[in-house]
Amino acid sequence: MSRHVPDFINPVRAAEGGFSISGQLAFSRMKRLLEVVNNPDGVAELDLNFAVDGQGTPNVRGWMHTDVDLICQRCLEPMQVSVDVNICLGIVASEEEARRLPEQYDPLVARNEQLMIAEMVEDEILLALPSIPRHDAGECTVREDGEKRQSGAGDSVEDSANPFAVLAKLKAKR
Repeated sequence: MSRHVPDFINPVRAAEGGFSISGQLAFSRMKRLLEVVNNPDGVAELDLNFAVDGQGTPNVRGWMHTDVDLICQRCLEPMQVSVDVNICLGIVASEEEARRLPEQYDPLVARNEQLMIAEMVEDEILLALPSIPRHDAGECTVREDGEKRQSGAGDSVEDSANPFAVLAKLKAKR
């Protein structure tokens, strides 16, 4: 078991040797993820076990957990999303081999006998993120119909959260 998350491994050899990786991977090692999240100092916790199953398929199983800060697309305010991913990947060398994988596996195409761990983890996190991040309806400052929620005192939440609020006021004056 490794506490250090290596940059590269040979996934087939790792599977044949029963290699395990457990530790933290900094977002700073995942450039595409940094373009999406608002917490560049975040980390992903992971536990990965490489093995060969009874059918001879090299695979990696395990889990990942992280919390990412995104922007709600309804109110444009920050929100935190907890990401938990169960991993069950069959290691293959080509797209053709991927089509022949047993159904329980998603393909992990590892060309050149090298697998960049950060890239694999980053792919899994990106796939797990919501395509349109939004607060739960009761937590958002904007209702699902686009109107501002009223605060306890009867005042509306500040108009800057809705970029079309000024246009709505202008239209109402006509």
